[in-house]
Amino acid sequence: MSFKKDNEEQNEEVLAGEDFEEIVEEIKEIEETESEDNNVSSNNEVNALKEALARKQADYENFKKRVERDREDMIHFMKADILKKTLPWLDNIERIIKNTPEDMKNGAVFEWILAVEKAMKSDLEKMWVRCFESLWCEIDPDKHEVMTQVPGESGKVVDEFEKWYVLWDKVIRVAKVIAWI
Repeated sequence: MSFKKDNEEQNEEVLAGEDFEEIVEEIKEIEETESEDNNVSSNNEVNALKEALARKQADYENFKKRVERDREDMIHFMKADILKKTLPWLDNIERIIKNTPEDMKNGAVFEWILAVEKAMKSDLEKMWVRCFESLWCEIDPDKHEVMTQVPGESGKVVDEFEKWYVLWDKVIRVAKVIAWI
């Protein structure tokens, strides 16, 4: 208690020695500068929060775009995987057509095989799959896998075992070919 009394006595001495109104004005000025500082700091905090919100919104938009891109890549990968497994069936049908003797090409079974081949190619085109032949083209390592080489004009494809296929703009299967060396 004695400390409190001493402190009050000192305050009374200070107030008695100086003009009370000047002190009140100084206190008001200090409070105003503190409130301005508080407003400035509050404005800074609001601006910082706005910037953080803008960054979070941009991150969210980037996240949505990445998820959509990953989804499209996954669909492309799954489609390519399924197609890689069905292309050998089409290759076998084409080999049957190519190697069927002439006297058997007039029957109903052969007509059915031709219809199946046509339907498969039509379905592939609907799925944006394109097939390319490589005969007499230059060897391209991105499109051709050379299985055998024979003497002749260098760098040309002479025959192909399997055609190469493209889904949209990506090669899903390279051609297996015989090339001249």
